[in-house]
Amino acid sequence: MARSLSPLQISQLRDSWSVLAQDPSRLASALVIRLFKENPEYQSLFKRLKNLSIDELASNPQFMSHASKVGAALASTIDHLDKPEELEKLLTNLGIKHKKYGLSAKHFQVIGDVLVAMIAEAIGDSEPELLELWKSSLTSVLSIIIAACH
Repeated sequence: MARSLSPLQISQLRDSWSVLAQDPSRLASALVIRLFKENPEYQSLFKRLKNLSIDELASNPQFMSHASKVGAALASTIDHLDKPEELEKLLTNLGIKHKKYGLSAKHFQVIGDVLVAMIAEAIGDSEPELLELWKSSLTSVLSIIIAACH
């Protein structure tokens, strides 16, 4: 994945990430809440969260812990863009870890779509090339995770 990114593209992703995710846990929390709002059935995948309202999630310790892990995984992915072997190992391990929860390719694609929508809203119409770079990069990342998960 990262092998196909130029140093300039890596720099563009990292620069925009630093603006988008000044607080990766907060971004991840917003991502997961949006995922649950748009796809309520996904919340039922989390035994400890499935009976909580959206309003209750933000103050729930298990939710906050998971959001923190999601934020760390996103940040780690960005940090490893220039280390393709390490990035592939990281993403493969992420897929293997989620396999036991029965996640499918569709689950990961929906999560990716929500993240792309959030990035698109943050970037706006001013940088279509950057948005396309994010889309293609996320597609590559998700393909590694999905392959390891199945």
